[in-house]
Amino acid sequence: MPNGTGSQNNSGPKAPLHHGNLNAEQAAPNNILFIQNLPHETTSMMLQLLFEQYPGFREVRMVDAKPGIAFVEYEDEEQSSTAMQNLQGFKIAPQYPMAITFAKK
Repeated sequence: MPNGTGSQNNSGPKAPLHHGNLNAEQAAPNNILFIQNLPHETTSMMLQLLFEQYPGFREVRMVDAKPGIAFVEYEDEEQSSTAMQNLQGFKIAPQYPMAITFAKK
């Protein structure tokens, strides 16, 4: 039985990691990134040039009704995660560090 208790203790530290993921962002990792804090003059071509540097890039979708946000789609979650990590905080303009999260599905 003590071994069973030990196994339960081993699963204990996993909970804070899961909690940390929830704090990082509500949306589960997926292949679509949600980009915020873009300068209003940002175009889809500007974002395409930036995000197509990373493998698996599919498309950029600007939200005309809400300037300053866009969606960028990749083939899979791993590829979108790589782009997010590398471009997080990238500044298209000096006052606009990009805020990148996973899109809510």
